[in-house]
Amino acid sequence: MGQVIIVTGTTGSGKTTTCREIIAQAEDVWLHFGVDLFLGQCISRKFIDGGTHSGTSMHMVPDDPSDPDGPAHMSFGTHGEGLIATYHEMVAAAADSGQTVVLDHVMTVDPPILQDAVARLGHLPVLLVALKPPQDILTERIAGRIAEVEKVLGKEQAARNNAGTRRASEFVYREIFRHDCFDMVLDTGTLGPTDAAKAVIDRVLNGPPGDSFAKLAKLYPN
Repeated sequence: MGQVIIVTGTTGSGKTTTCREIIAQAEDVWLHFGVDLFLGQCISRKFIDGGTHSGTSMHMVPDDPSDPDGPAHMSFGTHGEGLIATYHEMVAAAADSGQTVVLDHVMTVDPPILQDAVARLGHLPVLLVALKPPQDILTERIAGRIAEVEKVLGKEQAARNNAGTRRASEFVYREIFRHDCFDMVLDTGTLGPTDAAKAVIDRVLNGPPGDSFAKLAKLYPN
């Protein structure tokens, strides 16, 4: 049996960069299979948030339909729940065959991505790592992305996209940290990807093993 390392955090927390660094530093063959890779490569882009059919999959929805620029939340749409279930089953299959799988993931309570992961991966050794930089750093990092987007979409569209990213980030942050059952919480405002990855690998190799999923199964029973 292999194991699963889940690195969760909102946009700007550094989860994808940290996962890449974990894979690079690991002395053994570890697989990097993040949720963005799954959604970006396994289904058509038209079903991804912002695509022409995104309303049928996972996407952001305004809390108030009359205020499209106001607070927003994530919806599974028609296919999102099934896609997430399939993703977790693919991860479980890899770990059941002996692989160590590293995920950058958004472990929200609502919609119940976290609960599905606990149900489908709970029989495996899992280390749940949360990346939690200060909010002002998250805001700064998201704002820092706008220049690159402007080159492709223009200033006005880039500003709209950036505002949407900020709203999504705020929602995901809130839903990830509805609980405190993590095996590790790393401040990636202070720690860079290299040091964050070292800390995760050290925990995997030297213990103690993660017990967050056992606690979460009791906190969010099926």
